[in-house]
Amino acid sequence: MAVHYDGLHFTQVCARRLLELADLSEGQSVLDVATGTGLVAGVAAQIVGPHGTVVGVDLSPEMLARAQAKFGGARNLEFHQGDAERLEFPDDCFDVVLCASSLFFIPDMLGVLRECKRVLKNGGQVGFSSFGASFLQPLNDLWAARLEKYGVARGPLPTMRLVDPNTCRDLLSQAGFEEVEAHAEQCGYYLPDVNARWAEMMAGLEGQLLGRLSPDERERVKAEHLEELHQFVTPNGIWVDVSANFAFGRKPSAT
Repeated sequence: MAVHYDGLHFTQVCARRLLELADLSEGQSVLDVATGTGLVAGVAAQIVGPHGTVVGVDLSPEMLARAQAKFGGARNLEFHQGDAERLEFPDDCFDVVLCASSLFFIPDMLGVLRECKRVLKNGGQVGFSSFGASFLQPLNDLWAARLEKYGVARGPLPTMRLVDPNTCRDLLSQAGFEEVEAHAEQCGYYLPDVNARWAEMMAGLEGQLLGRLSPDERERVKAEHLEELHQFVTPNGIWVDVSANFAFGRKPSAT
């Protein structure tokens, strides 16, 4: 997904909102877990300024290459390939750890949060975002139904693992964080037309399902789906539901 990842508007809006809620300060040290193309890390580096530091970590070298190409000139920002379940950093070295729209992809979510707690300084903050139950609906179900007519089953969505703010809150508590808070927000937006919706689909997981079809079938599916998308066009465009959850906690201060 690295090539077209920045075409996913919902990852961008959620990254920006997570940063707003995190309320970073100049001089802080920040770790961006599952940084992708650096949507959080790049802005965080600007906020913490020359006396702060930001590190972005991701498993994907392709994602990291995109991040490096965009933000490689920033002196207070660096990117590393690494596993969120086994962070290669010493204890107590970051003021803030963030993870935008990615935790639900990682098998051991609780283990990741415990790793985040380990690398945080005492009193440091962790924050992550996920998506709610209505995310991309009814558009995503419409797409799933179209694919099923061609024998392609969507399967369970990884985003469903963290649709409830209470689940986000419980994970943080189980990981040992204090001052835990999680809430839901609507971060949706309008796309101008059916072609813009198609382009966004092709940039993400929805489009990857087309790989199971022949080239002729893909063209038919595209034509049919664009036609049925017209029912969702309004004077403002096509509404994209981005129900999102934002969760925060703090590592206990030393006693």
